[in-house]
Order: sequence, then C-alpha cells, then structure tokens
Amino acid sequence: MKERERAATVQQMARKADPDRAIAALFAPATARDDLFALFALNSELARIADQVSEPDLGEIRLQWWRDALERAESGEATGHPVADAFGDVLARRQLSRERIAGLIDARSFDIGETMMPDSRTLDAYLFDTTGGLFALAAEIVGAEGENQGLIAQAAGQAYGLVRVMRSLPILAVKGRTYLAADALEAAGTTPAEIFSGETNPGLSTLLAAMREEARLALNEARFHLYGEGMKGTGLDAAGQTAYLPLALVEPYLKQLAKVNDPLHDIARINPLYRLWHFVRAK
Repeated sequence: MKERERAATVQQMARKADPDRAIAALFAPATARDDLFALFALNSELARIADQVSEPDLGEIRLQWWRDALERAESGEATGHPVADAFGDVLARRQLSRERIAGLIDARSFDIGETMMPDSRTLDAYLFDTTGGLFALAAEIVGAEGENQGLIAQAAGQAYGLVRVMRSLPILAVKGRTYLAADALEAAGTTPAEIFSGETNPGLSTLLAAMREEARLALNEARFHLYGEGMKGTGLDAAGQTAYLPLALVEPYLKQLAKVNDPLHDIARINPLYRLWHFVRAK
C-alpha cells in the first residue's frame, strides 16, 4: 500500500471510529495531522479487541501482536496492517514517550479480562493510561511547549474519560460490562448487577450526577493549566492547545448526559454541526 493511500485509509478509520478526535485533528498543524490520525486509529484498534475476542487469552495475544507489529514497523518492516505501519512510521520519526505508548496498550488488558471496575482508584488509573495517555501523545506529536504538561494530560484524561464512560454505559451494559466503579455504585446504593439488569434506579442517577460534577472539576483544572489563566508565562503554546481541542466537547456532552431520560438506554449525542462550532470557538 502506497504511503498516501495508507494515510487516507488510516484517516478514514480514525474518522469512523472516533469522529470527535478526528475532526479536532483538522485544527492541528498540517504537519501533525496524519500522525494524529494514526494515533487515534491505533487507539481505536486497541479498544476494539475486547469486542473481537471471546477469551482473555486471545485478547492478550492480539495485544502482544500490536506490541510486536509496532516494533517491526518502526524498524521499517511492513506488517500489512495500515495502522501498524502508519504508527510505526510515526515512531521512527518522532521521539514519543514509550512509557505512554506501553500504557496505552497495557491498559487494554482490563478491557478483555474484566467486566467491571472494582474501585474508583482503578478507574482513575485506567483513564490516566488511556484517555490521558492519548492526550499526552497527541501533545507530543504537535510539539507542545509549555509547563505542567503532565497535570494537563491527567486532568484532561479524567474529564474527557468520564464523559466517555457515561456515554458508553448503555452500549456496554447490554454486554454485561461497565466502567462505573463498583465501590462508587455501592456507595450510591446500587450494584453492577442492577446496571446489567437494565433498570435505572435512584442510586445510579445519584452516581452519574456526581460523575458529571467530577468531570467538570477536572475540566476546569485542565483548562487552568492549559491556558495558563491568571499565570503569566504558563500554559501551552497554540500548537499544544490543538491537542486538547476535544475538551471543548466535555461541557456540551455533560449537558446532554444530564438530559437523557434513561442513562442505561439513551446515548447522549451532539449535533455534528454544533460539535464543529465548539471546535471553531475553542480554536
């Protein structure tokens, strides 16, 4: 597959699997866009493994394949997978954090081996490695410059990640999976079993309200460090800020999540044009 053909294929895969991030990437520096599409497509391919396998061992085999494929692709070997080859090329050209990439892959072991989050601490760590890691790697790709980049990625991952957890609730619940923390469910007066039964109860509503507030607090923290509000000389540069454009959708999604009638059956959505407007406004 020729390089431009491969890039077009990877971009199409990223758009289909993660339209929010794919659209946001269009506002990044032109030299970084194809690399961002490769990153987002890679993340989507890793996330899909849980739905592709029936046994955890088979999922681990696939995760190992990705580790090996990226290593081979980075050295110039063609793997035959457009995403692996595209991201291998990114690795060969950019000094991306290998720790972040390993975390992005390793965290997916949870997806294939568990059906629920045991506690809030585990959920926070998962969001740090997945959503937070994705933000941090995107920032590296665009060449972000500025202070507190670790804090920004962590807070952004928490805010955006919690939104994704709540939006995915109806999709995962019918499969007998949830990323809601079991200890938080218990504290709110409900259980994972009740989630899987498909019956929304007051305890779930209470927990989701608390999660929306937690996401808002994390969003405020991310923005504070991202834009350096009130702190001269701090915050990220303009290129670095484009890596965090998806944060512009956190508040709109939170508003929609608060409006859904049944959080176990209704998915919070944003009109595509409204979504684009938020990106333009944030840019």
